[in-house]
Parts: sequence; structure tokens; C-alpha cells
Amino acid sequence: MSMRFLAPFGAFVLGGMLAGNTAFAQVNDAPAPSQKPEDKITVTQPAAKADTSDEAGRRVLEQMKAALGDQKRMQRQDYRMEGRTSTFFQNNPTGSTEYVLYHHPLAGSTFEDRIELTKKRDIVQIWTPTEGYELTFKGRKDLPKEDREAYFRRQQYNLDALVTTWVNDRNALVVYSGRNLVARRQADTVTIINAQNESVTIDVETETHLPIRRTFKVRNPKYKDFDEDSEEYSDWHSESGTPVPYATTRYLNGDTVSQRFVTKIQFEPVDPALFNSAKIGKHK
Repeated sequence: MSMRFLAPFGAFVLGGMLAGNTAFAQVNDAPAPSQKPEDKITVTQPAAKADTSDEAGRRVLEQMKAALGDQKRMQRQDYRMEGRTSTFFQNNPTGSTEYVLYHHPLAGSTFEDRIELTKKRDIVQIWTPTEGYELTFKGRKDLPKEDREAYFRRQQYNLDALVTTWVNDRNALVVYSGRNLVARRQADTVTIINAQNESVTIDVETETHLPIRRTFKVRNPKYKDFDEDSEEYSDWHSESGTPVPYATTRYLNGDTVSQRFVTKIQFEPVDPALFNSAKIGKHK
């Protein structure tokens, strides 16, 4: 084929391409329509401020305090409780007995307890703010020192102490650890650390805001490590406007050591003579 026939075709194609590019450039170079000032404003919503660990933890504790009765619990006076208690060794039951507990709060978050054991109620334990002793037909005998120390220590971490002392300590450090599954129930876990570097961890049920478990640690005087003391609460009932767990299980280093089941509780005045008398046996 002669080259002279290609030239016009090539020129036509090249010319068309140039013309097309010129038209395209003209379109792209056209000035953009003017924008209103308000069209250039970007509206954004501020991000929600996340709660700190302390704030989240204190909110859970306030919900727990309200669920436990708060003012009614703080104003509550004497009560008489009946039920059964069981003891365990290496997670195996070692026996159970009926009991009657008389509880008398004193000023300054202290208390007096009288616990009558056996059906004849002829074994009695008396607990005052400074003493713990047992009464039988043989007379009075101080309870072992380690039992007394453990009993008094637990009173610093019981439900009443959690509501009246720990939760209300505004100087304490509160740490929220999130949600966990405790005793097959969803719970919020909060740890309170006071100025004495003592701490207690509370697992609060997410739905009811009632405590499921409380845990604290104490240094073992013999082995110098830490013992973990835990209590789990279940089967809650409202008595005189105050929620009461009818089942309490205590653990020491993960092993079950005792269980308490309530069959009846009455909030009524208790005779103060019960806490300083050597009287044992059945009485009204």
C-alpha cells in the first residue's frame, strides 16, 4: 500500500484527537459555580465523654446501695434470725445445725450478736465489739483467738459495712473492672481501696444491682502470703423493706467453709440482757 494513502487518514485521526482534547480541556477549565458560605461549614457532634473507671465504679456502687435499701438499712435496728448453718472441710460437709441469731447494732457501726446453736439452744456464742465467748452448761469460755480475729475482721466487710462505710468513703480509690460472669449471673465488678490500703471487691448483679459476691484478702500470719475470703449471696427476700440474702456461702482460698440458710427473720427489739447474761437454754 502506498504511504500517500495513510497520510490523510493519520492526519484526520490526529486532528480529531487534538480537537477532542481541546474540547475536553475547555469543559474542565470552566469555572465552578459559586458556593454559598454556609455550604462550606461542616457540622460535627462532640464525642460523648466516656466514664472514668472511678465514675463507672461509683455509679455501680450507688445502684447497689439503693437496691440494698440504703436509708432503711442504715436506720434498721435489732433483728432475730432463724435458720440452719453447715460447715465444710476441704469442700466436704462436716455437719449442720439449727441456729437462732439475735443482732443488736450499736453506735459507731459496732454490734452485738448472740448465736444460739442446737435444737435445745444450750450452746451459745456471744459477740461484743471486743469479745467473743461461748456459753455451755460448763460455763463461759473464750473462743479461740484466731476465730475471734476472723469474726471481727469479717464484720468490716459485711453487707452493712459495705453500705454504711465502704461505699460512702469519698477518699477511697474505686476501680471498675467491667462485667463478668459470677455464679452464672452477669455482674459488674468494682474494687474499693481505702486510705489504709485495705480493699474489698464487690460483684454486683447487672439486672438487680444486688451484690452477688464480696471478696477481700488478708495476710496469713503464719505463711506470710494472702488468704482470700469470699461470700456469695443468693435467694434474696425483702423483709420490712430491707433485702436479705436467704443463702450465704463462704469460701476461704476457693474452698467452701460454711453455708447459712435463713428460714425466718424478724426486725424487732432484742432484749439487751441477752448479750451480757450467762443464761442458756430455751427462752422467749
